[in-house]
Amino acid sequence: MYLTKKLYQIAEVQFGLYKKKSKNGDVKYLTSSHFDDYLNPTLFDNNSCITLKDKDTKFMLQPNDVILAGKGQRIFAWAYDESFGDVVPSSLFYILRPNSNEVNGYYLASLLNSSRKQYELELIGSGSSITSIAKKELLDLEIPVPSLQEQHRITQVLKLLDDEIMISSEILDKKRALRKGVLNELITNKTRV
Repeated sequence: MYLTKKLYQIAEVQFGLYKKKSKNGDVKYLTSSHFDDYLNPTLFDNNSCITLKDKDTKFMLQPNDVILAGKGQRIFAWAYDESFGDVVPSSLFYILRPNSNEVNGYYLASLLNSSRKQYELELIGSGSSITSIAKKELLDLEIPVPSLQEQHRITQVLKLLDDEIMISSEILDKKRALRKGVLNELITNKTRV
């Protein structure tokens, strides 16, 4: 059994930034529509940028940060990866800045995406058709906190599984394309069975 702490004890929590996105800007501006079914921002386009003012720099994601969609049809978390570049999340998201001496961001995001925590987030979310999680309830969410070494082991296993899922998905897409091509060949009688 792991030590359990409230979210406010292990992370700073703030809302993302509300700005109008544009084609021009020096920082990527993330919205929920940029995330694919695997909760990765692969659907990002260059039409979603903003120019940051000095007062807005506190919203820029830092290593070990996690964003949590606090409003909308799909509640999910994503651990910021520096390879994605400079990014600011929209006000749809909460920015969770965990204490790096206590919590690994990837572990926290994975935990928040688990079916158990998703259920808990749904319970504290209000709204009949669009979920909205109040900050006060989010801060009181209980988080199991194993040692950093154990969190690292957990995240290694999860990353291996994520990689395997991505490879399997790519293979499946290629098999579908091959099937389509074979079907076209058979229909046009270019190939006999």
